[in-house]
Formats: sequence, C-alpha cells, structure tokens
Amino acid sequence: MFCTTSVKYFPIPCEVLAIMGPSGSGKTTLLDCLSGQRHIDSGSVFLNREPLSKKWRRRIGYVLQEEIFFPQLTLRETVVYTALLRLPETMPRAEKMRQVDHILEALELGCCQQTKFGDYLNRGLSGGEKKRANIACELLTNPLLMLLDEPTSGLDSHSAISLMKVLKRYAQLEQKTIVISVHQPSSQMFHMFDKLLLLHQGRTAYFGDVHNIYRHFEDIGVTIKPHYNPADFVLEQLKSHPDIREKLFIAAKESHGNYLNRNCITSSHNHQQTSDSEAKGKKQVDSILIDDIINNYYNHRSKRHLHQYENLHHTTGGCQVEEDEEAAQHLVWCAADSQSNFSSCASSDCHSYSAGSGPGHSEDDDWLSYPTSFHTQFCVLSSRNFKEAKPRMLSKLNWFQTIGLALMAGAIWFQLPRTEEFLHDLQGWMFFSQTYWMLFALFGALNSFPSEREVVSKERRSGAYRLSAYYLAKMCAELPLVITLPTVYLMISYPMLGCTSIKLFFLMLIFLLINTIVAQSVGFFIGACCMDMNVSITLSALYTLATQLFGGYLSSRIPEGLSWIRYTSMIHYAYQNMQILEFREGAAIGCGSPSSYEICKQQSTEFIPYEEILKAQNSTSPLWLNTLILMMFFLVFRCLGYAVLRYVRCPKKT
Repeated sequence: MFCTTSVKYFPIPCEVLAIMGPSGSGKTTLLDCLSGQRHIDSGSVFLNREPLSKKWRRRIGYVLQEEIFFPQLTLRETVVYTALLRLPETMPRAEKMRQVDHILEALELGCCQQTKFGDYLNRGLSGGEKKRANIACELLTNPLLMLLDEPTSGLDSHSAISLMKVLKRYAQLEQKTIVISVHQPSSQMFHMFDKLLLLHQGRTAYFGDVHNIYRHFEDIGVTIKPHYNPADFVLEQLKSHPDIREKLFIAAKESHGNYLNRNCITSSHNHQQTSDSEAKGKKQVDSILIDDIINNYYNHRSKRHLHQYENLHHTTGGCQVEEDEEAAQHLVWCAADSQSNFSSCASSDCHSYSAGSGPGHSEDDDWLSYPTSFHTQFCVLSSRNFKEAKPRMLSKLNWFQTIGLALMAGAIWFQLPRTEEFLHDLQGWMFFSQTYWMLFALFGALNSFPSEREVVSKERRSGAYRLSAYYLAKMCAELPLVITLPTVYLMISYPMLGCTSIKLFFLMLIFLLINTIVAQSVGFFIGACCMDMNVSITLSALYTLATQLFGGYLSSRIPEGLSWIRYTSMIHYAYQNMQILEFREGAAIGCGSPSSYEICKQQSTEFIPYEEILKAQNSTSPLWLNTLILMMFFLVFRCLGYAVLRYVRCPKKT
C-alpha cells in the first residue's frame, strides 16, 4: 500500500484480520464506520481514493451480528432471491443458480436449504445455520471487502471452528480480504487468524501478525503463559491492568510508525522483482506492498493500466502518491485519525481483490448503479413478497374466522324478506360487512412495513433494489391476497340473504373489494408513519371509531360543527355505494303497513322507490362520485405511504 501517515491498517487478499477486544471496545462501531453505516465525527474513510459513497458501499459485504431475514422463507429461497436481485442483469439465470449452489455447498448448507428461517414461534434453522446463511447472501455478490460482526457469537466451539475454516478457505481460494470482529475466541480459532487488531475503548493496543503477539507482549515485560489461551490472556491483561494497558497503547503507536517505514523500504527493494514474478506467472500476496496492487491489477486488468502503476511507483519512490486518478482508480484504502475513538472511526487500510475478478462480474462499471433493472427488481420482489405474505394473510386462523363469520352472518340475516319491516336488517348486514372488512384490512396492514423494516433497510443499504420497485411490488403482490377472504365471505353470506342476481353479486363484490384495498392503503400509511405497533393501533382505532360515531350511523344527534367528519371516512362512501346497488339493482322493497315513507302513504304504491330509501339515509351522492372519492383515498394514501418510506423512514447512518 502507499505509505502515508494517515493510513494505519493493512489487511490484504487471502488474509483474515480479526478485531478483538472487551465488550464496548468499539469493534462493531469500527465496522459500521468502515461500511459507511455510521456517521464519522472526525477523520475520513476513502476507497479508491474517493470518499466512501453509496456506490462503494455496494461493493462492501457487511454481515451483521443479527440474522435479519423473512421467517417464512426457506434458506434456499432467501439466497436465490438475493442472487436474482444483487447479481448483474447480464448474468444468465442458470449461472446465478450455479453460484447459489456453489455458495451453499462451500458453506455446508446443502442439507438445510429447504428449511425455513423460523422465528420465536416456529422453529427453523439453527443459530449456526443462520450465521452461515447470513454470510452466504453477502458472498454471492463477490464483494471487494468482507466485514463480519461477531459471526461466531452464540455458536458452540465446533460450529465456530467450522465457520472459521470456511471463511479462511474462502479468503484463500477467492483472494478476498476478510475483517472479522470476535469477542473471545478459542485458542484454536485464535491461531487461524492472520492478523490481529486489539482494541480497548476505541484505542489500538496491538496491530500485526498473530504469531508476533507473544514477542510484542514480551517487549513490554509480559510473558504469555504456556498452555494458556492467548486470546484470554490478552483480554485479561488489557482489561485488568491499567499500567500494562498504557504500555500496549504506546508500543502500538511506536510499532505503527516502524511498520510504515519498513514497508516503504521493502516496497522500493522488492519492486525490481515484480516483473520476474509476473513473467513466471506467480502471484505475490505475502507482503503488504504496492507490488501487491500491481500484481493483482496485472492479473485482472490490462497491461496499459499496469504500466501506469509502474510509472507511478518509480516517480513516487513507493511513499507518495501523485494525483493520477486513472492510475490509482483501483487502489482501496481507508484513512482516519489513528488515535480517535471509533465514534471518529479508527483508521484502516483495506486492499482487496479486484471487483471484476470474481465470477459473474463484468469488466465495466455497471456495478456503480443498481445491478438489476427496475422490471427485474419488481418481478423478483413481487414473487418474494407473495411467498412471504401468503402464510400470514391466508393463515388457517384467518380462513376459519372468515368462513365462520360468513356462516354466522348468513344465518342471522337468512332469507330476509324484501319489505320495509326488514329494511333496517338489510342495511345492518351491509354496514357490518363493509365495516368488518375495512377494519380487517386496515389493522392487518399496520404491521406490514414495521415487520419488514429491518430486512428492507439492510437490503437498501446494500443497494440491492430501488424503494419504488419494492413498494410497487408489495402493493401488487399482496393485492390478490387481500381480496381473497372478502370474496369468500361474500360468496357464502350474500346468497344466504336471498340474492339470486349474478350481476348484483359481482357489483357488490367489486365495491366491497374497493373498500378493502382503500382501507389497506390507510393501514400502510399509518404503519409506515408509526413503526410502534401500539401507536399504530391507537391511531387507527381513533380514526375508524370517530368516523363511525360522527357518521350518523349510531346516533342522529351530531353537533353541526362536527358533522363534516363523516366525509373523511371511507366507510361513508362505501356504505352509500352498497345501498345504491342493493336498492337500485336488487329486488324492490315493499311498503310496510303502516309505512314511514310519505310516498307510500300519499300514493297507493306497492314498492318504495330506491331514491326515497337513500334520501332517508342522507345518501345523496351518486355512485360515480362515491367511487371517485374512494379512488382518491386509494391514490393519496398509497403515495403518502411511499413518501414516508422514501423521506422519513429511509435507512440512515447512526
């Protein structure tokens, strides 16, 4: 790497760097800083001599400590959807599936790939399998740099060692740089690391090769006991002895300067051997030199760019860098104040394998934008959302509830006579049906976005897809699910009332479904605004109950200044539409004896005109106007829901 005073740590391809320290030492914070997921108070992080930006974050694989996945999807489905979203559009689907099979085999996940992730209610994958699945989704994209936050926590000793063997093998075979934070590894695992970064409260206590840790402690007067886990001994000394801790800080700072100077001299000395190595076809990855950049760059890029790197090295002497953007385009480095707390992002230098060298990655800059088109994102996300939402929205409990309620409603209002005496009963069925499905869809949608927030935030930070593609896919994928149960309800209960007109049945169904999807839109909006489920339920209940109370359905004594509230209710327009259809298209309602309608008293008519029934219910708006207002509700709340997710609930740096 280039020798500058602002560059401190040098993980290179084929090596595993372990970040170790007591709890609260800043391991996760450092990884957050390097991945661009946390604001930096001071210092800066650069990749390819550019500030860490969204396009570069997409080339960093960051495996979080928590396994954030959809519990209803199987392991293979999750990895396949990740491959379809994050691998390049130009790669054939068959090649993507081969990549999936290769990753699952490499991580020893073949035997459990058809198992669901599960949650606290339904058992699924084990802890170790979830850890490896988390890693598999990041390895698919062949990232420049792999960051793993305590992937072995919660695993037994055997599982942790197996996972480390997989990561070690992957780093060597794929020539990847892997940075892993670990709390308290076993002795066997400790010696599997190539380099160690030891932290305490954001300060560096040691950085260097793992096998040099014994000599480093001996230099400050501390000898690691034989047959003693060096990881346990180091952490114990670091946390229990303030004097030793201060000596470690001073020794780490001094060794850092010596380390930089030694690499500058070695880089200049070994540069003469580079051309011979290339001629023999050998790859030099055993030292932290600028020659490593040249070798990797030569193996995966054109000789013209290599010549520019060689000229750059000769002109700078290996220790300074000129402003040659093309020559330094593929240099990966991170810089920050080396002594800052990790809220200021302790600096690190991360050279990594060329992005174009892995399978499935083209030699152009397509990865700077989204890897797939909007159409592909929409199709893949629609399929995933449908599979994820189906068990939740069409659960056995919901089927039982819908069929049971339909039978009860049909039994209560069974074969209602079409006379004035039973007019109120018929209106009660319409009001009940509209209100129930409005509440069912609204409250069912409240938890839709909050339950997916963590997964979607993680995927959006990685640049997997556009928010608009996710939002539109979710709306379309859940549409057939949200209309299924109301359709079944109406198919059972409405014929039991005595309806024999197919035309009227379909008209009633259309407007019942319109009311349902409008209510879902309101639920999406409230759920997106209030990620707290208790707040969402409170606001939804307040809104729905207020519109019913002030709508005049339960009381006719409504204050004049508050009567306008009825016009903000979707149920007001949906209920009017059902009455218009039922009384205009259905069988006529016979006059009672005596009748409360003046037209039946003054004119010896047998049936009540539907206009008189609607007028008695203060239903004066035509069918088309009510429908138009409902569609406006639909569009406004869907757009507001997207705006909230786009500008308010977007993933932000902490």
